[in-house]
Amino acid sequence: MKLTADIFLALRYLRPKRTFISIISLLSILGPTLGVAILLIVSSVMAGFDRDIRKGIMNMQAHLVIYPLLDDTFRKPLEIIEKLNRHGVKSAPVIEGQALIQIKNQIVPKIIRGIIPELEKDVTSVQRNYLTPGLVLKEKQIVIGTRLAEMLNLRIGDTVLIHSPARLTENILWQEDGSVEIKEPDEVYLPEEVKVVGYYSMGVADFDDNIIIMHLDQAAEIFGQDWGSATSIQVAVPDPLAMDSLTKKLKNEFPFFNFVTWQEKNELLFGTLRVEKNLMTFLMTFIVLVASFSIAATLITVAVQKTREIGVLKAVGIAPFCIARIFLYQGAIIGVIGTSLGVGLGLSVMACRDQIASILSFLMGHEVFPPELYHLTQIPALTTSTDLLLIICLSLGICILAALVPAIYASAMQPAKALQEEN
Repeated sequence: MKLTADIFLALRYLRPKRTFISIISLLSILGPTLGVAILLIVSSVMAGFDRDIRKGIMNMQAHLVIYPLLDDTFRKPLEIIEKLNRHGVKSAPVIEGQALIQIKNQIVPKIIRGIIPELEKDVTSVQRNYLTPGLVLKEKQIVIGTRLAEMLNLRIGDTVLIHSPARLTENILWQEDGSVEIKEPDEVYLPEEVKVVGYYSMGVADFDDNIIIMHLDQAAEIFGQDWGSATSIQVAVPDPLAMDSLTKKLKNEFPFFNFVTWQEKNELLFGTLRVEKNLMTFLMTFIVLVASFSIAATLITVAVQKTREIGVLKAVGIAPFCIARIFLYQGAIIGVIGTSLGVGLGLSVMACRDQIASILSFLMGHEVFPPELYHLTQIPALTTSTDLLLIICLSLGICILAALVPAIYASAMQPAKALQEEN
């Protein structure tokens, strides 16, 4: 295939006379390669954070949570659920609260969530994340997260004591003068004894570390509430991304309830992730910009070295725009090669991210991705076609723009002066 003069010279200038490829050209390619790879890695990880945390929250939390306004609990939640389900939704009662978990002499605060398994399976994905398929939760039984089981060294069949702070303090009365009165000092308080029957794994450290699942009636017993009551009602809607009209309709029908959507409950978290992704992408773009300076410096050096050749080309009638295209093509070639290598490097790192993290953790002596800090148990990654296309276009655009200055410089040379230069 015959090449046009500008493309032929662009390729020729990238390779010196005595070696296959120039060290300067290699360094120029290395800049966009590393810039694109880092930009792709950061963008993928941040997008993965948003997806995985959103998925974990949607698995554990309902699309809509209803709380009573006039009382602490719903006395007859099943009647309310029957009315709610007429609107084409699925609902389930929940009792949730803080409790103290005791294993031998170790006491830790955790969150108790009481559910009715038959109703809960249609609202959240908690039971679908059980590691024991087909497990049916009964009274005196609990299901805990895999990370919590590891932290407390709990196994299937182990017994756990649960202390309710509400019941521990129900006999204590504070007087107006600041003194304390014990209502029934002879009353004996006994904690609830339950057995671990299964594990679950949501992939979100906050859930796997802190939430203990049990039957609703057992939770009512622990928190001193009536059987059949609930602290909230969870609702699953047909379309969680378009639920404004349905929520408004339910608010009008149940004016004495407080409705909280999953977006409102996690607004701060998702807003923070969105800002972090945009900020990190903005900052990482400067890496590609810095790489563009090396491309510009390389091409200016080439233009200075080839001054006499450029003078000869102009003297034989080559148009200035054709001279400019030589350097623009050089920038484009460097950009295409560097971007391609950067995309390949970034995707390879994302594919082996957990193995790389394990190696780094071993070498550094501590975890590089602690779940307690980042909320997730594994490094997330999501490379969308939109992000990939944006990064490729951004990199190529910057590389071509970097070649614009040497292109203008070369095309503006005077043939007579260029031929007098000694290179």
